[in-house]
Amino acid sequence: MRTNHEIDYRIFGEEMQYVQVELDPSETAVAESGAFMMMDEGIEMQTIFGDGS
Repeated sequence: MRTNHEIDYRIFGEEMQYVQVELDPSETAVAESGAFMMMDEGIEMQTIFGDGS
């Protein structure tokens, strides 16, 4: 069973806003497709089409 955990994030920008999310090891996030901008080296992304939850 998955449990929810508070994710650390910051919102930047005025008219064109974006969010910076800080994930702990083994922590995951579900996001809107096509909205991904960048990630740090060493981060592994796994893409799941459909619900994802």
